[in-house]
Amino acid sequence: MLNFIENNLSSIIVGAIVFIIVGAVLIKLIRDKKNHKSSCAAGCSGCPMSGECHK
Repeated sequence: MLNFIENNLSSIIVGAIVFIIVGAVLIKLIRDKKNHKSSCAAGCSGCPMSGECHK
């Protein structure tokens, strides 16, 4: 087992970093959804779907 870790240490580190980044993005999206924040930065005034997402 230790030999496997030594041979694949760089892949394990990169995978852990990617996992942390994806997790942080998902947490941010979930918190924004709970706080009713929009993922659209332009606002609802010019959005053709403005009447659909905020009923």
